[in-house]
Amino acid sequence: IEEAEKAFVALSAEDREDYWKVKSAVLHQEAAFREKQRQEFRRFCFQEAEGPRQVLSRLQELCCQWLRVERSSKEQILELLLLEQFLNILPWEMQNWVKERTPDTCLEAVSLAEDFLQRQPAEAGWEEEVSFGVPGKLSGAVA
Repeated sequence: IEEAEKAFVALSAEDREDYWKVKSAVLHQEAAFREKQRQEFRRFCFQEAEGPRQVLSRLQELCCQWLRVERSSKEQILELLLLEQFLNILPWEMQNWVKERTPDTCLEAVSLAEDFLQRQPAEAGWEEEVSFGVPGKLSGAVA
C-alpha cells in the first residue's frame, strides 16, 4: 500500500482523476519496488552479517520482502522465480529488450521475446546463431 500511495501522490491533481493513469503509475511503482527488493536479495553476501545464522536470517527476510510470502500464493511465487530465471537465460540483447518492457508473467516475457525475434532482420538468424553462453555475442558475428 505504501508504494501505491507514493505513486498516487507523485501524480498531478488532474492525473489522479484518471483511473488508467493511476493504475499505470501504481503498477510501475510496484514493479520498480519489487525489482529493488529482488536485487537486494540477490546481491546480499556473507560479509554483510555476523555469522551463518545471521546470514540465513537476513536472506529469509530479504526473500520474504521480495516474494511477499504473506500475501502471495505458491503459484505467484513460482511465477516470479520462473520469470526471473527465464529473463536471466535470454541472450543479452533480447534480455535487455524484454526487461525494459517489464513483463509481469512468464507468458508476457515469452511473447516479448518472440516479438524481439520477429523485429530482427531475417539475415541476423537469431534463432540459429545466438550464442547463449556469451552475452551480447552472435556466433559468426564480426566484433
